[in-house]
Amino acid sequence: MNYLDYSQHIESPDGLFNYCLYFDGVGVGDPGYYILKLEKSIDPEKKSIDPEKVKINWSFKNGSSTKDLEWIRRKQILFNYDEAGLFTSNPNLEVINKRHLVFSRGGYYFGLYDMKSQKDTFNVSSPWNEWREQSGFYSERYDEKKEKAEYGQWIQNNLHNKIQAYIVTNN
Repeated sequence: MNYLDYSQHIESPDGLFNYCLYFDGVGVGDPGYYILKLEKSIDPEKKSIDPEKVKINWSFKNGSSTKDLEWIRRKQILFNYDEAGLFTSNPNLEVINKRHLVFSRGGYYFGLYDMKSQKDTFNVSSPWNEWREQSGFYSERYDEKKEKAEYGQWIQNNLHNKIQAYIVTNN
């Protein structure tokens, strides 16, 4: 079984890299999103440079090899995981102003990689858990609508709006 399922890739403005969006292929209903930066030239590890053919073996018994997991870590520029399964529709990468690689899902910006500084400027791995810790909200079993509304507002204020402001400020 492949650990990463391909979703999308975008070529870097300089044409040297592909920024690739993959799903955690072994998650159980709680999606994990990996954004990898893959060189378009020869890869020293001889992994396929075709973003649609990256193969990371995984099994229920053994998981993935240490070598494969290290390769992912070296290529990973953003990671996002959603434990609640909210705001997971339409995961997407886009380049804004030839500088900002933005990861969005469910209508919100969730992550930003600044290609100029080569830094994951906004990269909250598990936003739902961070929201829960900050909000003290523990009644999601009883009021799913309230959870979605409050979590959505938190995303808007703490991720989406801050990413938009960073893009405007650093254009």
